[in-house]
Amino acid sequence: MIRRVAQGLRDQVFDDWERDGMPEVEEARGARGKHPTSVTLTLRPQFAADLAKIHDPLGILGLARAMGPAYRARFQEAFDVALARAKIQTTNEGDEQ
Repeated sequence: MIRRVAQGLRDQVFDDWERDGMPEVEEARGARGKHPTSVTLTLRPQFAADLAKIHDPLGILGLARAMGPAYRARFQEAFDVALARAKIQTTNEGDEQ
């Protein structure tokens, strides 16, 4: 389900970011979101160049680190919707059960 949601979200997110720009999302260092996952996304070459020019102009941070928080935030919303549609309830580690 994680892969399906992430890949289904990819084109929509990238289209939105091309049109509106990638949102700035503040994320605590080491945070990995509510639903931690690792997903490989292939960026359109020109889109990647445009993002890097804005968010990592010196090439120090790396585009994946620059866009990770914004993509995780969007993924979390989409995954919560998918879980609700599938009628699956989750609890985060450390939350009361």
